[in-house]
Amino acid sequence: MIRSLVVLVTALSMMVAFAPGAAAWEPVGGALFNNPTAKKAAKWRVINHVKKAVIKARPGSRIMISTFLMDSKATADALIAARKRGVAVQIVMDGDDAYTGQGRRLERVLNRDNPSERPVDDEGNPISDEAWVETKWGPDNSFVVFCQGSCRAGRANNHSKFYVFTRTGTAPNVVMVSSSNLNKGGAVRGWNDLYVAKRKPQMVKQYAAIHKEMAEDTPREGPDGFRELVSGKFLSRFYPKLSGSDPVLDDLAKVRCRGVDGGAGRNGRTAINVSMFAWNSHRGMQIARRLVELDGLGCDVSVIYGAPSAQVRDLLRKSARKGGVKLWDSRYDRNGDGYFDLRVHHKYMLINGRYGADRSSWRVHTGSANWGRGTLRGGDENTLNIVHRKAYRQYMQNWNFVRKNGARRIGR
Repeated sequence: MIRSLVVLVTALSMMVAFAPGAAAWEPVGGALFNNPTAKKAAKWRVINHVKKAVIKARPGSRIMISTFLMDSKATADALIAARKRGVAVQIVMDGDDAYTGQGRRLERVLNRDNPSERPVDDEGNPISDEAWVETKWGPDNSFVVFCQGSCRAGRANNHSKFYVFTRTGTAPNVVMVSSSNLNKGGAVRGWNDLYVAKRKPQMVKQYAAIHKEMAEDTPREGPDGFRELVSGKFLSRFYPKLSGSDPVLDDLAKVRCRGVDGGAGRNGRTAINVSMFAWNSHRGMQIARRLVELDGLGCDVSVIYGAPSAQVRDLLRKSARKGGVKLWDSRYDRNGDGYFDLRVHHKYMLINGRYGADRSSWRVHTGSANWGRGTLRGGDENTLNIVHRKAYRQYMQNWNFVRKNGARRIGR
């Protein structure tokens, strides 16, 4: 009898443990990509991965989001539900482009318990800025801030795209960096990427500090909001950088085309693959010229573009037609109205070969920042440099997929 009861209890326990929905979940680590030309699940893969992490965020944990655009009702629903179950949901968005129906709905719900004005101290004077920052979000510690212009410095806007979770499912300390906003266009009109780093407490602390600064929506002390923060194989950059050199050109200055070891590169030469959405201005031309120069020095340079200026486009096409940079155009007008409604929305560069003192480097440089002046000097942006062979291969597989399925060859 006792033996039978033990067997029954054990069997029931196993049924519960393996029942649908009971299995442990955590976000997939590494790189994910959407496919705007495929079925719904593939289109929404990036945004739905963020949404699933919101749904699985644990009570008592914290979600920190920065996004430029916001119109996904399903994601807004998940964020509101997370707040109701005891998650601190903290969102910073652009005050113009994210001020949509769903953005305002989130603001109404998440800011409902926030004080309407700054409290006063015992002598009737408004409390200090430091004390106000710590208390103004209300008992649930949730909020929405629509930045007026740039959040931390500069004059442009908040174009950063990161999604941070102190705990979601079984994974603590998760940072997600993406080219995609939380909007329909990010799913159906552009090719986008998402990189997920898990169990990274130092990295979460870094992003939390930047997010706190952004939520204050005031310029930092001094004129510059630029930060470079290292955590293991990750280098996170936060803009604007109001003066000094361009970090992208600094990165490209470290590239050497020959002398590659360790199985890296192509045919003994450093390989550079770019997939870039907006690419314009004097800054964009400087980057394009450097890539053409590196190709002439022996690097194997390949580019997919999405929204180049006429000057950048012509420079790259001239090189491609002379047998230099290998070039693909991802722009498509699918409905024949004269406007491109599909293209790469990535902002990534892959470097495989000789980089600085490393003769066998496998690098991914990704994030929210396009290659234009405003993304360097104007507003909030975030980029992530990853030194990791697996990450490189994931991105390279995506680059090749888009080249074959979403772009047209220009030149030879």
